[in-house]
Amino acid sequence: MPIEYTIDHEKRFVHARVLGVIAIKDIEDFTDAVVAQNALTYRKLFDASKGDGTYTEQDVMTLAARAAAYASLAKRGPLALIPRPGHNADLARRYVNLGKFTGQAQIFDSAEDGLKWLEAQSESGH
Repeated sequence: MPIEYTIDHEKRFVHARVLGVIAIKDIEDFTDAVVAQNALTYRKLFDASKGDGTYTEQDVMTLAARAAAYASLAKRGPLALIPRPGHNADLARRYVNLGKFTGQAQIFDSAEDGLKWLEAQSESGH
């Protein structure tokens, strides 16, 4: 899978990195894994700064609708998104806006900035 990720249950943290080119199915598989491992409430860093996507605006709307549906399953933990510089920032913003994250998702220019923000967030479920 072009998304490499670790789910740390002890730290209640998900770290995902895009390696190569991803499609909507890759993102769906990743989110399914997060839900299946009961990590929806964890803090999540999704670093796509070194990857690329083959998804369309319609795909982003589909993913955002799915994210909004997850909001009804459980309180989602904070999400830091790092799009590839110069690419996909508009799609990332649309995903955050349509996914009903209510301030618990932010877009950053670097993984370091995203991680700092996540560390400042209170952990869900504690």
